[in-house]
Amino acid sequence: MSYLVLARKWRPQTFAEVIGQDHVTLTLRKAVEKGRLAHAYLFTGPRGCGKTTTARLLAKVINCESPVGSEPCNSCASCLAVAEGRHLDVFEIDGASNRGIDEIRDLREKIGYAASRGGSKIYIIDEVHMLTPQAFNALLKTLEEPPSHVYLIFATTEPHKVPATILSRCQRFNFKRLEIGEIVEQLEKICGIEKIEYGKEALMLIARRAEGSMRDAESLLDQCISATEAGIDLDLVRKVLGLVDSQLIVKILRAIGDHDRALALSVVDSVVSGGLDLEKFFLAYIEGIRNLLVLQVEGVDWLDLTSDEIEEMRDICSRFTMEDLLYLFRQASRSFREFKLSSQPRYFLEAAVAEAASWESAVELSALIDRIDSGGAASPGTAAPSRSRPGKGGGSAETGHGEPAPEDRGGGGGKDRASASAAESRSKDGTAYAKIDRSPEPKGEREERPGRAEDAEEWERFLSKIRETKLTLGIWLVSAEYRGVKGNNLLLRFNYQNRFAREMVLEEKNKRYIEAQLEKFYGKKLVIETVETDGGGGDGTREVEAPPPRDDLLEGAPPMVREIAKTFDGELRRKQ
Repeated sequence: MSYLVLARKWRPQTFAEVIGQDHVTLTLRKAVEKGRLAHAYLFTGPRGCGKTTTARLLAKVINCESPVGSEPCNSCASCLAVAEGRHLDVFEIDGASNRGIDEIRDLREKIGYAASRGGSKIYIIDEVHMLTPQAFNALLKTLEEPPSHVYLIFATTEPHKVPATILSRCQRFNFKRLEIGEIVEQLEKICGIEKIEYGKEALMLIARRAEGSMRDAESLLDQCISATEAGIDLDLVRKVLGLVDSQLIVKILRAIGDHDRALALSVVDSVVSGGLDLEKFFLAYIEGIRNLLVLQVEGVDWLDLTSDEIEEMRDICSRFTMEDLLYLFRQASRSFREFKLSSQPRYFLEAAVAEAASWESAVELSALIDRIDSGGAASPGTAAPSRSRPGKGGGSAETGHGEPAPEDRGGGGGKDRASASAAESRSKDGTAYAKIDRSPEPKGEREERPGRAEDAEEWERFLSKIRETKLTLGIWLVSAEYRGVKGNNLLLRFNYQNRFAREMVLEEKNKRYIEAQLEKFYGKKLVIETVETDGGGGDGTREVEAPPPRDDLLEGAPPMVREIAKTFDGELRRKQ
């Protein structure tokens, strides 16, 4: 058969025809013009980006009988021989199949012979990283001081596997992955000259599937042309290449956004029934979440989507917050790793989708700690936080379990709202705290019942926050008995045996830290006041005044002492 595939038929014949590698071709053309060609080059980059093609062009222009500036003429006998792969002085060696030391020794023996036809001999070693260490070592001397008529050009997709001793002896050029726009433009040019009808969206899908490789894109286009009767459209490309329909991804993301687990699982079922590759579908689902993340930061220019697909994604994006999408992306990536190792990948895909659609009922770690500290019962103020977007049913606010918020249930007036203990909020540093509802209470209620049960639960939650940040300080506070809040004072009672804990709590730095945390937690400034058990008669307790503030003690101190205390954040204590 005489048919020549598009990837070979449309191989660039001049440096100007090389697509997307201007930073490489410009340097090589200048080197040709100035006669400053190096004896060894290393071309690195992903597959199908033009490494071997550029090496052939360089070999062609070096031996060209009548070059046109820095370009080969493509009409002399030497250029035609290189293009047809039959030039006697241009050797293309596959590093994967000629990787041993014997092949390199044979190359060393022949490399010194004069060129048989042109003025120079060019050795192109493709996939050079496949050579053995012994072969690389045998090549070192030749590479460092080759004959004047010899040029060595190496190409590899994995430059990190090439020894540093080889890298240092070559001029290295890094070929980049081609952009989708560059690939689409070339495919349009090919279709126009080949007289193939096409849709631009179909070519864009081919370019995305090629993943930056022009050779892959041309091969995929060739495959689609063979399958078409009329022209190339979106449905044909998806069918021929086995790609996932973007509408399936839109449908499953919309189901997740609406928390519709049944619909999300039905999409997975349709994928399985349709015989689609589950791994491709999972990757397309992860890519869909990534596209939503990009849209959240208004990065439309970074998306390789059609205008209709972007509008659909915008509609879905309104259902999510940035935190939701980050969680969904991490969850999908983790599930994909498990999916790859599973003997039942469908089950893992279904579980991942169901978990994503159930995300609003997830509970934060701080809320779980609050429940544990309060005995396992979730108070109204510690309900799991829900996502701030409407569910399937409409726009009413919901709690973490899908129930209407207490204030929306009707009935019960101010007293019910006052009894709601805490709504979770966050400080500027991101730490979660419970913000207390300070609705007006009957006068004297706190003074009459300073240690009521609701306050004790709040105190236990406060202790759990302290233990998360400063465990030792939390242990000292746990040894105290909570006596309630009286005015702006928080009362604690220490047993005589726990006097050391009391002293540490009242130490100036610890006291300041605790009172700062109290202000964040309770929403107002509170001062710690201690009561110590003395083991005597009566109720066995006596009030012990806290040490006077540092400023009071320093007031009568000499000026030098006050300055030292201020400079080093010190404190002055009374002698016992």
